[in-house]
Amino acid sequence: MTTTVVSVVTSRSQYARVKTALQALTEDDRVDFYLIVSGGALVHRFGDLSDIISEAGMEIDKKIHTLLEAGEPVAQAKTTGMGLVEYATAFEELDPDMMLTSGDRHETIASSLAASYLNIPVVHLEGGEITGSIDDKVRHATTKMADYHFVSTKRSKEIVSQLGEPADRIYRTGCPSIELAEQVVQEERTEYDPQTEYGGVGDTVDVSQDYIVIQYHPLPTEYKSNYDKTQELITAYEQLDIQAFWFWPNMDAGTDQVSKAIREYREQQDADGVRFFISLDPHDYLTLVKNAACMLGNSSVGIRECSYFGTPAVNIGERQQSREQGPNVLDVDCDADKIAEGVRSQLQHGSYPQSMIYGNGNAAQKITDTIVELDPELKPPMTPDLVGYQEKIDQ
Repeated sequence: MTTTVVSVVTSRSQYARVKTALQALTEDDRVDFYLIVSGGALVHRFGDLSDIISEAGMEIDKKIHTLLEAGEPVAQAKTTGMGLVEYATAFEELDPDMMLTSGDRHETIASSLAASYLNIPVVHLEGGEITGSIDDKVRHATTKMADYHFVSTKRSKEIVSQLGEPADRIYRTGCPSIELAEQVVQEERTEYDPQTEYGGVGDTVDVSQDYIVIQYHPLPTEYKSNYDKTQELITAYEQLDIQAFWFWPNMDAGTDQVSKAIREYREQQDADGVRFFISLDPHDYLTLVKNAACMLGNSSVGIRECSYFGTPAVNIGERQQSREQGPNVLDVDCDADKIAEGVRSQLQHGSYPQSMIYGNGNAAQKITDTIVELDPELKPPMTPDLVGYQEKIDQ
């Protein structure tokens, strides 16, 4: 008897985070796996993943358009609502044994809520992590809706437990993206040039020389200041003497402001030494990052995968505030001089020792084996700890 699992992918970052787990589920004869691709993963400006997913050997069972592209907080809220409606319809039709979701984005909360109302057990990856912006609210709310928790770190496991989740439903598997990072490490490619395959726009970067990777995303909770913050980053880069691959922001509220600043820099100023991309295949992107002299921005890649590579990272602002870090990360305020100073410091330092804080590269098989071994059932409506607390109050 096989286990039926469904999962929703809506963005390039989320896909990169769970790709190896999705592949493992697809290839396992014990699992019937359904993949729904939705939201920004179907939109060119955010990196349409349709071909990339198919080339990775996975079949897309449903494509569902849910994204409102206004780039404003209300659009993000409405996108979540549209996801709830559409995912509920899809889940009812597919009738899975479990729904697998990850992280802290709008599809996470929408798919978890839809599955919960349909009495489909929810498996949540990467719960218990702490960052900034709206993400913490979404992640912890999903933890309370989830029936099983596959966490990345020891601290994450403790936090999920502190949120009242039963210990026998929490599994420390590590992060599946570290498995992808390990594959990149094993290849031992010291140079990779995405310009020949993906094109991009701007100056040609000589990958035989030092370069940095820039990835800066909007902060929905600081919606009105995203343009100015991106200008600080641009001013900082202008103080540096190094090439860069600069990637387009994600689809969170404020994306239009970040994109506007980048576009003005690219078209109205001399963005010397910079090549701009929308996105790359996750494997190619991590290869580029592994060989970089530094990662700059506010992407979790600088903290998670770069810690495994030992790639120096300069983390800007509050988007990754309180996320567990390896020694490779230097936190700076969103101030041009401080950003530039941070990059110079990291370039001078060079590579760091490998950190396995997010796992050692075997999460995908752990996740698959655990899912197959589960007898999926909904958790009790109130956890034992809370029941005991209520009994004490009644006394």
